[in-house]
Amino acid sequence: MADIVVSGYHGFANSGDEALLFAILNTLRKKRPDLDFTVLSKKPDETSEVYGVNSISRYNFFKIRKEMKKSKMLLFGGGSLLQDVTSSKSVLYYLAIIGLAQKCGLKTMLYANGIGPITKKRNRKLAAKILNSVDLITLRDDKSDEELKNLGVNDPKIIITADPAFTIDTQSTSSGRFLTNIAGVPDGTKLCIVSIRAWKHSSPYFKSDLAKLCDYMVEKHSIYPLFVPMQYPEDTEISRNVMSLMKSPSYIISRELSVPEVFSVLSEADILIGMRLHSLIYATTLAIPALPICYDPKISAFMESLNQPDKVDVESFDYAKAERLLNTIIMEKDLRRQDLKKTNAILRETAEKNAEFAIELLD
Repeated sequence: MADIVVSGYHGFANSGDEALLFAILNTLRKKRPDLDFTVLSKKPDETSEVYGVNSISRYNFFKIRKEMKKSKMLLFGGGSLLQDVTSSKSVLYYLAIIGLAQKCGLKTMLYANGIGPITKKRNRKLAAKILNSVDLITLRDDKSDEELKNLGVNDPKIIITADPAFTIDTQSTSSGRFLTNIAGVPDGTKLCIVSIRAWKHSSPYFKSDLAKLCDYMVEKHSIYPLFVPMQYPEDTEISRNVMSLMKSPSYIISRELSVPEVFSVLSEADILIGMRLHSLIYATTLAIPALPICYDPKISAFMESLNQPDKVDVESFDYAKAERLLNTIIMEKDLRRQDLKKTNAILRETAEKNAEFAIELLD
């Protein structure tokens, strides 16, 4: 019997979602070492081995129902899972998991979620019905709170906290030089981590403009791009496409990284250019200034929460603006690092409250 069943986007080699699971389990275990977890995963054997938990296939509803019947609580953990921008299939799956937990009599908690956009009328109606029966909702940003209000979700207690990744201990991060050396980066090279993903509505000039921006960064500031696929291998193709359009040397991590390895690699960087939300969150926790490339409202919401609203849009990529922002970030790098350190202390304390609320609900 598990105390807590954890549902999320786990077992897909997505660094951001694996970081969320890593952070959630660590934070809860620090507060209650005796807790038992069952994690729903695409690769249950791998998840079980890496995190030391019981894990079952996220697609085996018979096993999931059987496990829920013996458990106490569903923790729907982290990320922007309740959205239908990519497809309705995802949001319907997750609503089905929450609904099943409620039918099995489990307490249910949305743990530091990002909500929306949910655009289709049927999906919005179903989301409102199921989410109004959740016991507790914590959110990672104000825009998610607005989305819930627009959906008509008013019954559960809703608390705005912070992303669980802010609880990860970056002080113990080891050097990533071994991994950067494998990628061919010479010792002493100033690095900019670049984390991008394919997006169907990207500007037709996005890849060539980003390559041009990276070349400018090398020529003007002697900072070299290291492409880090946050979802491996999906992000590798677009990264290599951009690299092929560059004139200057560039590097790439050509393997899947564990959560601690991602932090160790990023700790070698001066700045970051990021599309993936958790690349920006990682950078923030390490006090690394970042240039965000926005493809989703969650990126804007996160940067606004840091009082750093400047960004470029992937769908209408403005090269001149990107170059100007890059120069500003590099010039203000030290000042921005100090500001990020102060912000991190607040966000870490706020993010840890998610675990406190979860244990209160469990008890």
